[in-house]
Amino acid sequence: MPRALAESAPAPREPAETAPQSSLERLLCVIDLFTADKPEWTADQIGGVMAVSRATQYRYIRTLTNAGLLASAGDGRYRLGPRFVVLDRQIRLSDPLLRFGPPVMARACQSLGDAQLLCTYFGDEVLCIHQESVDPAIHSSMERGRPFPLFRGSPSRAILAWLPDGHLRNLMLSHAHEIRDAGLGANWAEFRQRIRDIRARGYYIGRGEIDRDLMGVGVPILRASGELVGSLTTIMPLRSDGDEALERHIRITREAAAEIAAGLNALEQAAAG
Repeated sequence: MPRALAESAPAPREPAETAPQSSLERLLCVIDLFTADKPEWTADQIGGVMAVSRATQYRYIRTLTNAGLLASAGDGRYRLGPRFVVLDRQIRLSDPLLRFGPPVMARACQSLGDAQLLCTYFGDEVLCIHQESVDPAIHSSMERGRPFPLFRGSPSRAILAWLPDGHLRNLMLSHAHEIRDAGLGANWAEFRQRIRDIRARGYYIGRGEIDRDLMGVGVPILRASGELVGSLTTIMPLRSDGDEALERHIRITREAAAEIAAGLNALEQAAAG
């Protein structure tokens, strides 16, 4: 079983207090209601949370069910539908990160004897898309598809520190409390300095921030243009190895991230040519 800090697990996403204006945004809010903690909903429960009429709630459900995004769970309840399985397979087959990442990660893990996480991000969340390990004793809470916040843990901070400054300012405005609690600064000046420090090192080392018995070395994956793609993190049991051993982990993780980025850049150049 994953040995995660309870406070590190992401809370279920709540619908916005003010209903989005477009029908598409409303439908996405319906999908976001379905979580691991509450995987099934009735039509009336959906309508109540969304604050819409009975006719509208059934229209939402009918539209999503016809698209395969919801499915009947019996007794008037609904769950996420089989279309997500199709989409997951499509992502596994077509995502360039999943094309170049796993082979590189497998070689790095064999060399280090530990495990690695390949992560991407959307909005204010970080998502693991692949785990690789040669040590069965390492159990990371960052399972594929489980979102985590941007502010805690090596995979997340290796992404956070390379976000554009405009994005970082918006995060400070909307997540000041979480940023402060994560030790990243009580104001914009402090937050910006913490980010600059991580960027200057080129990596982030976290100890017990997500799983109390694990540590990680996270590095960004960047396109040739400097655009952020995601992060690669080597995770290992929490320990106090000497500087030489830690430097080797940092070096191999950075080399692996650079190799993945080179594959992405070559693919893009071939497509452009």
